[in-house]
Amino acid sequence: MHYPLPSWVHESVIYQIFPDRFAIGKGKSVHDKAHLYTKRGGKVVDWNVLPKHKPNIEHCFEFWGGDLWGIAEKLDYIKDLGANLIYTTPIFLSPSNHKYDTIDYMKIDPQFGGEKAFNYYLKRAKEEGFRIMLDGVFNHLSKENKWFKSALKGNKEHIAKFSFYKDGYRAWQNVPDLPEWNWEENSVKEYLLNVVEHYLKLGVDGWRLDVGFDVGYVNNALISSKAKSVSVEKYVVTETWNFPSNWEIVDGIMNYHFRESVIGWLKGELKQLGFALQSAYDNTPNIYGCWNMLDSHDTQRIATVLPDKDLRKLAIVLQFTYPGVPFIYYGSEIGIEGGWDPENRAPMIWDKNKWDTDLRNFYKKLIFIRKKEIALKIGEFKVLSEEPLVFLRKTPYVLDDMIVAVNKGNKTEIAISVPDGRLLAGTCFVDLFTGEEFYIVGGVLRLNVPEKSFRILKATNKTKENYNQYKRIY
Repeated sequence: MHYPLPSWVHESVIYQIFPDRFAIGKGKSVHDKAHLYTKRGGKVVDWNVLPKHKPNIEHCFEFWGGDLWGIAEKLDYIKDLGANLIYTTPIFLSPSNHKYDTIDYMKIDPQFGGEKAFNYYLKRAKEEGFRIMLDGVFNHLSKENKWFKSALKGNKEHIAKFSFYKDGYRAWQNVPDLPEWNWEENSVKEYLLNVVEHYLKLGVDGWRLDVGFDVGYVNNALISSKAKSVSVEKYVVTETWNFPSNWEIVDGIMNYHFRESVIGWLKGELKQLGFALQSAYDNTPNIYGCWNMLDSHDTQRIATVLPDKDLRKLAIVLQFTYPGVPFIYYGSEIGIEGGWDPENRAPMIWDKNKWDTDLRNFYKKLIFIRKKEIALKIGEFKVLSEEPLVFLRKTPYVLDDMIVAVNKGNKTEIAISVPDGRLLAGTCFVDLFTGEEFYIVGGVLRLNVPEKSFRILKATNKTKENYNQYKRIY
């Protein structure tokens, strides 16, 4: 059994922001606020410089100066794109630029503008109709945390909050800077669940749980329970990089299986994408709450992985037409490139002359279609063909049905059996991108799909001389 998905999630398109690299607010540059970084051992970097890997993880302490004021000022940009749910990587007090090493969960990092900027960002976002998600790093913390420092000194009150050995302590991936919480200790559980509750009560709409697989099933369940006790409309998504099944205890996962399958297929490595997507759908009861990822702060950017824009567009089409929540990593909509961390965390480009505007308009059109069409939000998923990939999104009312075809090869003409007995002969399917029409007869739809292209087809009722054959068909 699983919690019902918050009603608004079906309507959502996510925009992920890495705050240090998105925008600096209040007309400032990083040099105007350099003291916020240098006094804590950081180094400031000009906005137009690209991040590069440095020895001894020095790149984790280089700062471009983005903050929550900046995000609040750019809400119009995100709104114009069409995204309506903003997820930021962590914003709590932390030594690094990525902030996955929390010192204090109850303090918004002054580098991001502190509590004042957070409250302003939350208020402005709500006024503009956005939902807001925070990143909860509840598996581990910074070794600078006061309780951990106290435990290191032998303070019995705090030792049990962590897992100490004869010659050290348990740390995430054995990185000494990231000691792990001992969730089995009641005081830890109470403290972290209180953090979850605190921000939800302030008006945050949900949490993304960092390394959810490390936090474990039981604690994911506890976090979900705490969130739903505030409101069943709060949304909990966990980070896990496996096949998406077996995580029904949360509303969804970051669906990296979707990413790997789609990219693998477009690169010719994975042969049966339909099988991969169908089996994930069939085995994942909470698939509609999972995030349809193509890239994130933890992967190479999609423009780098798929430099062929026609193929990349096919990946994006699948992101918006497969069950789940479409997920855009900031800047991917304008064609920003980037290799592995930290290259994938480049500063956002605000010079419109450097944007791929064709790509951004493509995202806008897909977001518009996604928000308008019931089938893409709640429709069942049924694969009808492997090559080209064709699938049905079947709905309670037949004329909301949609068929999506994705062709990575040469132009093809194909006849598809469509297993919905409510679709009457002569029903017209219209391509929502091109306006072209295709007709179904005897449950078989004949269509063509151009090379490296797609069809997003919607069933329509073209009445003949005012005669409506659908008058008694639901």
